[in-house]
Amino acid sequence: MTVTDMTADTLNPRTNSALDALDAHYLKVHQAGVVFDTKQGPFVALRDIDLTVAKGEFVTLIGHSGCGKSTLLNLMAGLTPSTSGNLLCANREIRGPGPERAVVFQNHSLLPWMSCLQNVLLAVERVFGAKERKSKLEARARAALDLVGLSHAVDKRPQEISGGMKQRVGIARALAMEPQCC
Repeated sequence: MTVTDMTADTLNPRTNSALDALDAHYLKVHQAGVVFDTKQGPFVALRDIDLTVAKGEFVTLIGHSGCGKSTLLNLMAGLTPSTSGNLLCANREIRGPGPERAVVFQNHSLLPWMSCLQNVLLAVERVFGAKERKSKLEARARAALDLVGLSHAVDKRPQEISGGMKQRVGIARALAMEPQCC
């Protein structure tokens, strides 16, 4: 669906504008499904999932182990392709990972040979490296680590910090990329 396809009843009733409608449907999952091929045959991980998230809205997925929470997050991050339905972010189809979306993984996913600063800087360089100087990139990474209370640990490697601190490095990495959806 594009902004021009939206009817008046899909628009925000306060202002009735297309921009408000886009903000109200910032992340949209429509009839999404995922089927994995296994040795025992097809395994349906998700079926007919519908979800709409407004810009700035905070959503929590709750469910028992194995119900598909991580699969849905991987779909929205563009890490796993859907086998049915569609996913939109800012009215653009999600076809793969992109810098406008960030994920903080259950496991910290830090590179053990890099410092906390280097782990965050890796993502910052990927997103902003072509248009910003090295000093600006490092300042972004340091600011993100400071935001999560880790300015004292910039030179530490993952094995030198606690599990909670590792998670905060992952959060800093996601926030430093300035994603539109996190």
